[in-house]
Amino acid sequence: MTKHKFTVTAARGMLPLLEEELKQIGIKQYKTEAGSIRFTGSLKEAYQVCLWSHVAVRVLMPIAHFSAETTEQLYNGIKELAWEQHIDAEDTTLAVDFNSFRSKIHHTQFGAQKVKDAIVDRLRDLFGTRPSVDLHQPDLRVNVYLKHNQAIVSLDLSGESLHKRGYRVSPTNAPIKEHLAAAILLSAEWPKLAREGWALLDPMCGSGTFLIEAALMAADIAPGLQRDYFGFLYWKQHDKTAWQQLKADAERRRLSGLARLPMIMGGDQDKTAVTAAQANIEAAGLSDRIQVIHRDLQNWATVAQTLPEVGLVVSNPPYGQRIGDTDALHELY
Repeated sequence: MTKHKFTVTAARGMLPLLEEELKQIGIKQYKTEAGSIRFTGSLKEAYQVCLWSHVAVRVLMPIAHFSAETTEQLYNGIKELAWEQHIDAEDTTLAVDFNSFRSKIHHTQFGAQKVKDAIVDRLRDLFGTRPSVDLHQPDLRVNVYLKHNQAIVSLDLSGESLHKRGYRVSPTNAPIKEHLAAAILLSAEWPKLAREGWALLDPMCGSGTFLIEAALMAADIAPGLQRDYFGFLYWKQHDKTAWQQLKADAERRRLSGLARLPMIMGGDQDKTAVTAAQANIEAAGLSDRIQVIHRDLQNWATVAQTLPEVGLVVSNPPYGQRIGDTDALHELY
């Protein structure tokens, strides 16, 4: 099986959790750096990270590294790469992410424009036509990181941030991001507690992110299983067989995992939040597994009598930064 180099990025403070996830996938050759983990492995393993990681943000596949002190060097270095091996010239879409650190080219939008120009110019020279630009969900997303005037060119196999699971159909004000909620649950050892039969309660559940992420972990459901878009799906070297095998295995694990899901319950004093949470839970296919009720925080005591004896309480209460009246928070806390 052909080996490649990959870079997995994660939010600040989540690298130890990501490292543990890579170990569970079976990845042995890895190195932790600032903000990312580099590993050597197969395309299938990179797909597994996209499908199964709860905390990863992006999975990048570096394809070139060259000096670029000037825009001309950047343009020429990009144009020399065989982009025809990665994307067709006609009826396809392209996007470029460009970041710079202590380099002479520091304007990210200008750098991205130069990279895009070089790619489409090469394809137009070869085939007389070129891809169009789609910043939302392109067929190929290219990532260029310029550090100390050294350009690292990568294909973005994730395509868009992996925290987008596909179930958030109804957001509320300032919802906690999925990968942050997952990191909190992992730090609280929720997967272990769930296996021991613990319940989970979020009495200020908002749009239901903690509830859904907890259910995904407890039922062994791949967090990326519902996503209909990844950056590798339309890449010319995409291994369709490996991806189909991984999806089929994830579906089997989901069906068996749902049978052992412990009690997961949430609520909120805001009816709008309860409605949003129920819509998201339904989109995640978990309506018959997670209960959400409309209830003020001080009125949970009566409900507590019906809950299992042991459980985890997890919540993201308002703290007056983006939502909530700061003066009213004293009584809440």
